[in-house]
Amino acid sequence: MHSRIIGALLILYSGTLLAVDEHVACQHPNAYADYDADTLHSIARSCKVSEVADLYYHRASHIRQLEKYLLFEHKLNNLGDSENIAYIDTYRIHIGLAEALLSKVLAPDAPLALNRLNRIYERSGEIAELRFRGYDLIANRLQQWLREKSNI
Repeated sequence: MHSRIIGALLILYSGTLLAVDEHVACQHPNAYADYDADTLHSIARSCKVSEVADLYYHRASHIRQLEKYLLFEHKLNNLGDSENIAYIDTYRIHIGLAEALLSKVLAPDAPLALNRLNRIYERSGEIAELRFRGYDLIANRLQQWLREKSNI
C-alpha cells in the first residue's frame, strides 16, 4: 500500500522536479486569474516555452494598461470633464472573449493557440493605446485593415 502511494507521488511530482525553476502556471496557461501584473511578469520570466512566456507578459501589460486607462478616467471624472471612454470597455471585453474562446485549447504544447492569443493581445493593446492617445482615425483604419486581413 505504501509503495503505491509513494509511486503515485513520484509520478505526480516528476514533472515538477524536472522544471524546478519554472513556475507551475507555465504548465497551465489558464491559471492566471488571481495574479497581479508583477506576479505575471515573474511567471513569464520563469517559463521555458517562449509562447507561454509571451502570453504572461501580454497579460501583465493588459492589466497595466487597464490600470492606466481607469486612473485617467477617474482623474477626468474628478475634473468634471466627460470623455468617451468606451474603448476601455471594448478592449477589456475583447481580451476577455479571446481568453474565453481559446481557454480550452491553451497548453504549453499548443503553440498555434498561444500565438493566436498573443497576436490578439498585441493588436488589441495597440488599438486601445492609439484610442487612448486620441488617434481614433488611425485606430479605426488599423482595425479595419486587420478585419479585412483576417478573413473572418
